[in-house]
Amino acid sequence: MARQYKVISGDGHIDLNPDVWRNRVAAKWRDRAPKRVKMPNGSDAVVLDGGEPNTIGITRSVRVAHSDLAKQVPTFENSAGTGSPEKRVREQDQDGIDAEILYSQISFVLRQAREDDFYCELVRAYNEFLAEEYMAAAPDRLIPMGIIPISGVKDAVREMEHCAKIGLKGVKLDRFPSGKSYPTPEDDVFWKAAIELRMPLTNHNTGRFGTGREPCLKYDKEPGPDVHQREPLNYFFRFTNDAMAGAIQMAFAGVWDRFPTLEMYWAETMIGWLEYGLWQIDDHYRRYMPMIHENWGLKYLERQPSEYLKDRNYWGFLHDPVGVRTRDCIGVDKLIWGTDFAHAASEWPNSIPIMEKDFSGVPQNEKHAMLVGNVVRYFRLDS
Repeated sequence: MARQYKVISGDGHIDLNPDVWRNRVAAKWRDRAPKRVKMPNGSDAVVLDGGEPNTIGITRSVRVAHSDLAKQVPTFENSAGTGSPEKRVREQDQDGIDAEILYSQISFVLRQAREDDFYCELVRAYNEFLAEEYMAAAPDRLIPMGIIPISGVKDAVREMEHCAKIGLKGVKLDRFPSGKSYPTPEDDVFWKAAIELRMPLTNHNTGRFGTGREPCLKYDKEPGPDVHQREPLNYFFRFTNDAMAGAIQMAFAGVWDRFPTLEMYWAETMIGWLEYGLWQIDDHYRRYMPMIHENWGLKYLERQPSEYLKDRNYWGFLHDPVGVRTRDCIGVDKLIWGTDFAHAASEWPNSIPIMEKDFSGVPQNEKHAMLVGNVVRYFRLDS
């Protein structure tokens, strides 16, 4: 019988000591696998293959008062959310949370691997650790997202199939399946496979694939020298949150039209911007699309851009009373609440009182949808 949830966090984080999983890396690569190192100030960091150390970070611990964030020396022992899965369940209990969708920061460190074979081996080993050790401790409460490599579509599909085989409930995309910052025709193999596997897809924190300083689309034309050289897609986000960028990239690339059952969850994008953003993108599409079409050759959409944002896209939020008040602009069936534990944006161990205040006056059925129903449906937690 499926667990009866009362509150699920759709956005939590695990920042783990690599020593707990590096033994899963194939022997020929193990000496080069991620290692724990000490920084000069005593904080912990992860280093791979001689690359830049990646520290736990001063914004990744809820144990520290906001006024003391700059003073902390975070280690895997003194930071919340960096321990064993059993400890993580106890931390959930302290916060009144039944389960979490969990994201790993390690994906960015792993890409420092110089060879793609080594990189894909690290991704495989980490995902197997998540499924067979971390999640296995409490599979109905610890729901980590698998990492998808950014070394090409073939590697991305293979690892997604692996994640499905070992029982992970979803995967996180940091870039488009090709590894690029913009959608390509080759990505369609991945989208098709995700639908066939019934694999939930997610992106975390940025709402875009890539850094934001890279191309958003491949355009059919190069504008003349008298045209201002800016990323034309950014005209649509001029005065609002660019968290909609990834979904709009997919719209202009025809992904949503070619795959009418494809869905995506954009975690930690917040939702207070949606009411204005949905209005603005349609207004700016009307204003600027003729110019962009003429100068860059971008084809018109089949529908208004706001319709693509509302349809089959889920949006994650934390402490966001403005977004809760304006939820009707997109509908409660597309909104997923989270705690952000164990990062500093979290209210742990007081997430429930803060959430109750944010949700004051919200009908129970709508509250349940944002706290439980949408997560259960999207990640198929009832099966």
